[in-house]
Amino acid sequence: MYDSSVRRSFTALALTAAAISLVACEDKRVQQLDTGISRDSAVSVIAQEVKGSASDSFPNVYSREQYLTGGKHYEVLYFAPNNEKAGKDSVPWKNLTPLVFVENKLVAKGWTAWDSIAKATNIPIHAR
Repeated sequence: MYDSSVRRSFTALALTAAAISLVACEDKRVQQLDTGISRDSAVSVIAQEVKGSASDSFPNVYSREQYLTGGKHYEVLYFAPNNEKAGKDSVPWKNLTPLVFVENKLVAKGWTAWDSIAKATNIPIHAR
């Protein structure tokens, strides 16, 4: 009996530590994004602190994907904290943060949420 309560306590502590470390690693601009905001508002937030991005309509977006499934338009912007761009720079997918929009509204951010949505809608995702 004692072993299982210690195990549960340790598991809870480990999960809490993992959640804190994930949030701590997340870029402060991504942390500012709340679900329900428009894509344009989200792009404005992640474009903060980017110099010389006047000609780039998606600053800090490494790659962009769009899907139409179940009658809904899904768009995923892969956020790159250092303004890298696909084709010009090489960044591992695991180092990017997916921002998921449905019908132009932010519904999720991060790999865990995107994995869940992609699985539910049968959208293929990148291996990390």
